[in-house]
Amino acid sequence: MKVLIFVKDSQTAIETSRKIEEFLKGKGISTEVFVNLRGNRCRLNLKDKDLLLVIGGDGTFLAGARLVAKHRIPILGINEGRFGFLTEVEKENAFEVLELLLEDKLSIQKRMMVCAYIKRGGKQHFLGDYLNDVVVSKSTIARMLELDAYAGKDFMMRVYGDGIIISTPTGSTAYALSAGGPIVYPLSENLLFVPICPHTLSNRPLVLPSGFEIRIVNLSPDNMAFLTLDGQKGMALKKGEEIIIKKSKHYCLMYPNPKRGFFEILKEKLRWG
Repeated sequence: MKVLIFVKDSQTAIETSRKIEEFLKGKGISTEVFVNLRGNRCRLNLKDKDLLLVIGGDGTFLAGARLVAKHRIPILGINEGRFGFLTEVEKENAFEVLELLLEDKLSIQKRMMVCAYIKRGGKQHFLGDYLNDVVVSKSTIARMLELDAYAGKDFMMRVYGDGIIISTPTGSTAYALSAGGPIVYPLSENLLFVPICPHTLSNRPLVLPSGFEIRIVNLSPDNMAFLTLDGQKGMALKKGEEIIIKKSKHYCLMYPNPKRGFFEILKEKLRWG
């Protein structure tokens, strides 16, 4: 078995990774560790890996998911961040969960991803696959955006407001939730359309089938709108440019925490009664 380990660049995460690496090597398992993934992507060899361990927060997990999805490498997330919706395993339970994984006693979940494109200068460019969300929002200027939204060939609505979030079910507990969107069970396959602070109060969030292709057309002046992908990549948009979002052919394969179900995580993270 060959294990790739992505580690958040923090002292506690690095210490945890060293203990886990020692544990795995004691089992005869080959490991390859990368701290601060951003500067090391050119060195990655993903073709022969059996598992990705993410030791960090949800941001580290999202970066890892984008890299390994097309290689069908399953991910186990160990929480060294704040919320831990994706890095579900607390470090205190990491070795127990790893033992279950090595004994083939854990099941893999398939989480839907979306792929995004930008139509710019008459050409359509692929932007990548994303696990959480694709967001068109305001840049630094505090003025309303004007955006047209389409589902397939059908015009949905014109949004005057701070922007639009297109989220996966996994991303429904992220930015979309803060903007008033619904929580969707993460193994569902849907697209969430969530206007951000719409000026028209009847512009409500929508849950759409995953087969829809959503188009967002920027009608705002150049550089007023900004595209953000999984909260980590982005670019300014010009007037008339289009963002196209649809279900990806790739999935994020992940091992959930066998000790806690989805509703237990919601109770803990969102402080439900």
